[in-house]
Amino acid sequence: MRRIKKENKYGLKKVLFTFFLILAVGGFTYITIETATSGAELSALERKEAKLAQENREIKDSIVIDSSLTEMDEKSEELGFSKPSQIIYINGKEEFAKLP
Repeated sequence: MRRIKKENKYGLKKVLFTFFLILAVGGFTYITIETATSGAELSALERKEAKLAQENREIKDSIVIDSSLTEMDEKSEELGFSKPSQIIYINGKEEFAKLP
């Protein structure tokens, strides 16, 4: 009887060892797959960030060009505005828009 219990005890240890070995290998495989997936997602996000940064630079350049005085002058002429023929300067001592 003693001999049967020892063999049974060693058999249980083998089964538990095998179970934990399979569990460890499965866990390692899962972690490896998750790491690879995260790396691919990170790479895609970095490409998207670079694309958005490029678009941002292009928009900033467009704003600078469109708000330049030369561009504003050309647009105002296209819309029919012209430069004033007479410029009147008002100093602080003269009153204007005053009721008589």
